[in-house]
Amino acid sequence: MIKRNATGYLGVIISLIVFLAIFLSMQYLDADIAIRIFSILQSFRGLHKATENIPDFLPYIVITGSILMWVIYFYRLHKKKFGSKTQFLMLAATALPSAYLLKMFFQFVFGRTGTRQWLTVKSPLVFNWFNNLANGSFPSGHMTVFSAFGTAVLIYFPRYRKQILILLTILGAALILTDYHFISDVIAGTYLGVITTYFLWVIIYKRRVKL
Repeated sequence: MIKRNATGYLGVIISLIVFLAIFLSMQYLDADIAIRIFSILQSFRGLHKATENIPDFLPYIVITGSILMWVIYFYRLHKKKFGSKTQFLMLAATALPSAYLLKMFFQFVFGRTGTRQWLTVKSPLVFNWFNNLANGSFPSGHMTVFSAFGTAVLIYFPRYRKQILILLTILGAALILTDYHFISDVIAGTYLGVITTYFLWVIIYKRRVKL
């Protein structure tokens, strides 16, 4: 009971820190840094052109990755392999589409103006509540999905902690440095991905242990 309460308190503290970081980023960092990066990109025509219309493969990655992991999961079940690798496959295959659907839902709810839309079309930087699903940028979908997958890896294979953190940091930096997301979008996406996988893990496995 004490351990469970301590975990809950820690989760609340971490959530409050994340929400504070998102708020401060929105107030003091997002717009200024996005403008500076956009100015640098425009100074290098080739770089600006290369980052202007990067295709979004995220839906295909989620669909293909989820199907592939489910196939391998059921194959391992058929072979009566019930270890941590099999449990990881089920968690990751559930977390990926869940995270993607949640990011779509929250992007629709918040309807925040996208970075490129704000910089190039001069759209106002606002939250269009329950609107703007096509261009909503908050939270970052890529950070949500890949953080969800990374969290599943960390739960079952903690030895890869350093590699996962480095890869997620590189992804977050790339999204910011190409002006596809504000800093707060990336922070929010990371948080959403982590808690999505964590709560799925609690629901799927911790309750199963009790049974």
